[in-house]
Amino acid sequence: IFRIFRKMPGGDYNAVKGGGLKLKAGKKNLFKVGKDKKKRNKDEGEKVDPDTVENGGWRKIAEYDMKGGINVAIEVASGEKGFTRTYIAAMDNGKFTIGFPHPEGEGPNPEEIFALVKTPDDSKISLKTGFGRYVGVDSEFQLVAFSEAIGVREQFLLVFQDGKTAFQAVASPLFLSTVASKEGNVHVASRTATENEMVNIRTDAVKEGPVDWRSAEDRKNARDCETAYVKMYQHSKVDLKNRHIAIDVKDRKGVKKAQAEGSAHELLLDRRMKMKSDRYC
Repeated sequence: IFRIFRKMPGGDYNAVKGGGLKLKAGKKNLFKVGKDKKKRNKDEGEKVDPDTVENGGWRKIAEYDMKGGINVAIEVASGEKGFTRTYIAAMDNGKFTIGFPHPEGEGPNPEEIFALVKTPDDSKISLKTGFGRYVGVDSEFQLVAFSEAIGVREQFLLVFQDGKTAFQAVASPLFLSTVASKEGNVHVASRTATENEMVNIRTDAVKEGPVDWRSAEDRKNARDCETAYVKMYQHSKVDLKNRHIAIDVKDRKGVKKAQAEGSAHELLLDRRMKMKSDRYC
C-alpha cells in the first residue's frame, strides 16, 4: 500500500480527505455496546416498589431489617388490602390514638414517627416518641409514653408470621389492638393476634440486605477455607505456602455443605485430626 501511494501524483494526494475512521450509517459504535448493555441491566435491576411509593417512600420493614437508630411508623393493617395508610399517633397528654387516613403518596406525620431502639443481639425493641418519652404500657393496659428511661414496660416484641406482623408487649403476653376505645385511646389488651391486631412497621431508611456475620475464613471457597483453618491451628508462625499441609483435595462437597449449614468448624477439625501430622505439629 505504501508503494502505491508513492507513485500517486501530487494532485491525487489533495483529493484524499483526512479525518478519523467513520463507520457506515446505521451501525453503532463498537466500543459503546457493552456500556449500553450494562446501563440497561442496571435500570432494570432498580425496580420501584409500588407500595412504598403509595406510602410516601415508607416501606414495610422485614424481620432481618430490624436495627436500632431508624425511624419507624406503626400502620394499621386490618382490611382486605393489608394496609390503610392510617398510623398510630402520639398525643401531647402521653397517650396514643389512631390517626386520620393519609392520601396516596403521603407519609406519616411527625407525631406518628418513632425512633427505634434495639441492640443487634436482642429481639426486644423500644420506641421513643417525638416528645422525648418512651412508649410503654400502664396498669390499665393503655399504650402510653411517660417514661424517660427503658424498663420492662417499655419493651416490645414484633411477631412476624406468614407475611403479617403483630406488636406484643414484653411485660404481659398481650398484643396491641388497632381498634381504639370509646375515648379514642389505643390499648395493648388482646390475648390473641387477630385481624384487629395486625400492623405494618414502616420505615424511610434505605433497605439493606441480610448481614453476613461469618468470619473472613468461612466466606472463602471450600479449598481456601480449609487451608486457612489449617494454617490457623499450626503451632509454627512460619508461612508454609502449602508445602507441609496435608489436605484431602478430593473431598470438597462436605466442606461446602458444612459452610451452608454452619458446621464448618467441626468438620474441618475432624478432617484435621484424620490428616497425617506435619513436622510443625
